[in-house]
Amino acid sequence: MSDIKYQEQFKIRSSEIDANQFATLPAICTLLQEVAGNHAHQLNFDITDLQEDKLTWVLHRLNIEMESFPKWREEITIQTWPSSGDGLRAYRDFIILDEHGQKIGHCISYWLMMNIETRRPTRIPKNILAMAPAESEHVLAVDKPDYSEIEHPDQSAPFKVRKTDLDLNQHVNNMRYIEWALSSLPEGIRVHKLDIQFMAESTMGDIDIAEHKQVSAARGKSTYIHQIIRESDQEVLARGQSQ
Repeated sequence: MSDIKYQEQFKIRSSEIDANQFATLPAICTLLQEVAGNHAHQLNFDITDLQEDKLTWVLHRLNIEMESFPKWREEITIQTWPSSGDGLRAYRDFIILDEHGQKIGHCISYWLMMNIETRRPTRIPKNILAMAPAESEHVLAVDKPDYSEIEHPDQSAPFKVRKTDLDLNQHVNNMRYIEWALSSLPEGIRVHKLDIQFMAESTMGDIDIAEHKQVSAARGKSTYIHQIIRESDQEVLARGQSQ
């Protein structure tokens, strides 16, 4: 394992649980984002550092698998490390441990660097990519997403973007997309795997539509595809798959 590994502990709060007292997947993803930002700050390349050069990080894709979920007041440890990149994308891996040190989940995230003024991706500086050793490990395979388009969704739900949905980059926080995508699923569905790609920005006042479609059901597990589109121009903002 890389010596650049970083970790933090969190106690699950009441605001992060569902009706059964288990942490929700969006809550876990929010903690991953927090740890990633804190580690980047320690390494002097977080969003506030980059903004001095009119640059910022944007989360491009998140692929997470949970074996189990912690309950209210349980403590978890999140370990993370930058795990190489290819010039346009930087990868960051995560392992989630329960209070006994047992692994309960893992995740790989894909990040782009964006020019704040042009709102377009730019190449990641070599000194940042060099912080991830060549032998960096990945907890999941680095691959290309293969998400199907949804032509006839099983269900759709509209969400009007509020000021509180925006992040430091002044666009919808990626965690809101995850919340919206999962909130349209049938009652009682607990998602353990989510692979989602963030494809375009949304800003305050937009009306975004979260859609899903069930594509398979086997051994008691259902697979759904998701997409979030902007109502005004039908642009796809995010697309993914859950199980």
